[in-house]
Amino acid sequence: MSNFGIDYSALDTQINKRYYKLSDVAGRLEKVAFDIVRFKDSNDSDELWQIQQADDGEYIVAKYDAEPVEKVEKTASERSWEVLVNKTSGDISVFYKSNHVAKFSATKLGVPASDLDSLTHFLPKKLNTNKELVKALLDNLSKTEKYQLLRTYPELV
Repeated sequence: MSNFGIDYSALDTQINKRYYKLSDVAGRLEKVAFDIVRFKDSNDSDELWQIQQADDGEYIVAKYDAEPVEKVEKTASERSWEVLVNKTSGDISVFYKSNHVAKFSATKLGVPASDLDSLTHFLPKKLNTNKELVKALLDNLSKTEKYQLLRTYPELV
């Protein structure tokens, strides 16, 4: 049976590309940190790439692991938080399961206007995974707002 075996590793490297030559994709990248970049058109802010030097030039190498399909489906159903940004006023609105939770001024939080777009991708994922961040958000609400929200959604405690 080994004569008819299929090697899927070559197909995996074609589909799940783990590196690119920097010169080929330079126009599609935005800098996140010193040598960390991400694709501008990517919906997933967790897909970060690192610039690395090689003998034949610079490459970007994936800093994330490909997730199994079961895990992707599970996290997609658990996404409860949403963040909307009003760029003209600089307001950040936070929603939990489509219900308004809070509204903050970006300048009051110290978020520069250039980072508002990345905030809409980053903050909902962090609120889904970081209980301390949710607690800090809830602590900024008035007692009645917090009571109503926790009464409706006791899983936030």
